[in-house]
Amino acid sequence: MKWNTLLYSLLFSGLGIFSFLLLANYTNLTPQVTNTIHTPGAFVFVVATFNILGYCTLRISSWMNRLYSNNLRWKWKFIAVYIGVMLLFLLLNYGLLVAAKLMGRAENPFTFQIGGIRILLVVWLVELVILGLLLANRSIKNALRLQQKAAQLQKENNAARYTALQNQLNPHFLFNSLNTLIAEIEYNPSNAVRFTRNLSDVYRYVLQSQDKTLITLGEELEFIQSYLFLHEVRLGNCIACNITIPTEAMEYQLPPLTLQLLVENVIKHNSINSNKPMDITIQIADHFLVVSNPIHAKKNDTTSGVGLQNLSNRCKLMIGTDIIINNENQIFTVKVPLIYE
Repeated sequence: MKWNTLLYSLLFSGLGIFSFLLLANYTNLTPQVTNTIHTPGAFVFVVATFNILGYCTLRISSWMNRLYSNNLRWKWKFIAVYIGVMLLFLLLNYGLLVAAKLMGRAENPFTFQIGGIRILLVVWLVELVILGLLLANRSIKNALRLQQKAAQLQKENNAARYTALQNQLNPHFLFNSLNTLIAEIEYNPSNAVRFTRNLSDVYRYVLQSQDKTLITLGEELEFIQSYLFLHEVRLGNCIACNITIPTEAMEYQLPPLTLQLLVENVIKHNSINSNKPMDITIQIADHFLVVSNPIHAKKNDTTSGVGLQNLSNRCKLMIGTDIIINNENQIFTVKVPLIYE
């Protein structure tokens, strides 16, 4: 980053010196005006001005690259902004000459001879070529970064889908669900019908979400209620979930199966029974989805952290913000960033 800043500074300084010397010596200015230009103060002013305008151009370029990559429909705005920046350089060159003529008390400070106008346009065209090459280079680098990010995101999504399917469709989960269903059919037929419907909803959601990179919070909450119902029946109503999400937050977006992973972690790593019921809290705080639960750790429990690490990677790639994990006062909390625009 420091080397890039130094190189950009040298480039803009060189461009300013080139423009300064060419405009000062080849625009048919009077000797008095030329003497006004050939001063250390004017030289420093030109170099500083070109650096300020150059760095502003780079900032605008970075902002437009992000904007254009997120919304292809804004292509015309992208072009209009760049045209405006290039015109600023023309105005800068013209303004430097006008200022010099005003300081030198020349007649007709706002007009130039034909030769002066030609030199002004030549200098501007050279600046356009140099800046165009610089911005094109930055755009290519940005495109390569986006391609790498997309490839990494695809890799993370594939891993997440595999993990989700593994968690949901593994024989242990299916075995427990079928045993619970058999028991419910025998002792509570009406609840068995409800259990079967929720089991079907869980599998349907997992399969449908495989092709999505983001999903609404409302859909996730609807799914997690079906998922929790299966565990509530199996564990004997020893698990509860307190959801306090405002209606306006239902359209916020997050990676699919986020809640499944977090709830699965709670069930997997905690001892849950009638003596130790589990109460999971799901809420919104500062545009984060906050999932917390008391810790009833199982004996000799070990965790690899692969699931949370996968979720962290997906959030960083898709949202640009990492998840936050807290483990304080026997309360385990995970905060997941949301897309809310």
